[in-house]
This record gives sequence, structure tokens and C-alpha cells, in this order.
Amino acid sequence: MPKSKPRKKAAAKKKQERRRFHAGAAAPEPEITGAEQGTWDDDAHELLVARGWTAYRDLEMDQLGDGWEWLPSQLPLDAGVGGEPGPTSVFAAAEGGFDVELASASGSVAADRSAHYDTLEELAGDLDAIEAWRVPDEEYVLPEVPAFSGDTPEEICRLWTGGMIDHWELVADLIHFPYDEVPGGFAAVERAHRLGQVSTNLYEAVLRGRAG
Repeated sequence: MPKSKPRKKAAAKKKQERRRFHAGAAAPEPEITGAEQGTWDDDAHELLVARGWTAYRDLEMDQLGDGWEWLPSQLPLDAGVGGEPGPTSVFAAAEGGFDVELASASGSVAADRSAHYDTLEELAGDLDAIEAWRVPDEEYVLPEVPAFSGDTPEEICRLWTGGMIDHWELVADLIHFPYDEVPGGFAAVERAHRLGQVSTNLYEAVLRGRAG
């Protein structure tokens, strides 16, 4: 096994961007032939979503198969070391079973922080520990003045609803934002959730992330 590997979500995201490009250019969607590129597992989907994992299906990122992210593990946006920080993720493996990649500050995952589970039962037995894991503080350094996608929680939520930032950027910002420095504090996020601007799944991921 190589020492590290890029996250599978990057491939799914790039494919999604290509689909949007072709749609915008009114170009026909190319027909994909051959074997399916991914694996889908309804039982795993039901289990993980019930526990608060964010599903690729719900984000229209499942072209390469099922994947789920534990967004409470997401580091701040500017914690990246040589790449974008990524949350702990589970993927339905094409060969069967499930691949787990723990959260990372670099977007790549070392071999000793990834694992394969042959069955859903084996994965379920380790989920408490998987969800509790966080990137050690000594593995990243935050700037003296943290950067966020927007200056206020309201602006961050507007950027999300306007399609200007990704879901993980929204959650990273809302987990780590210094609410004591802005009028109204966290109430703006609660309001965005009540108005349907932030889904319950993402809102609860923010709450879990803020709780540690």
C-alpha cells in the first residue's frame, strides 16, 4: 500500500464539475460504457446517515459510488498543510466492504490512518472510535488571524446557498468561527437552519464539531 493517497472525493468533485461544464455548454453528456465505476450500499447508507454522517448521495457526489463524511472532524480551512484539509470518510469499496480514511490536514491519508473493513458489522463496531478521532494539534498550525469564507456567519451561509462554497467549507467555517466577536453570535446559524438555508444534517454536523 502506498504511504498516502489522494482522497476519492476529489475525483468525484472533478467529475461533477465536468458534468456542470458540459451542461452549461449544452454539450451532450458522453455515454460511459463498461463496468460501473462505484459501489452503492443501502444498508450502510441507512446506518451512517442515522448516525449523522453526510452522504455523497445527498450532495450529488455519488457518481463514483457511495461515500460518507464525518464532518464534525473537519479542520479549519486554513489548517491545510500542502493541500485542503479533509474530514474522516467512509467509502463503499468496489471489491466489497468499506474503506475508511481518517481526517487529514493535507487532503492525503497515510497508510496507518486508513483501513478496510470486510463487512458492515465490522465497520459498525468501530464507528464510535472512528467518529471520535481528530487530527492531532501538533500536525497543523493555524495563522494568527484565521481566515473564513465570509466576515460573518450570515455571509458564510449566503455563500453556501448561492453555490459559492462547498459543503465542507460551510461546515468548517461554522464549526470554527469566533462567534463571540460578532453581534448575535451563533444565532445567525440557528436562523439559517430554521429557514432551510442549512440542512439539518449539516447543521447537526456543525453542532457536533463545536462540541468537540
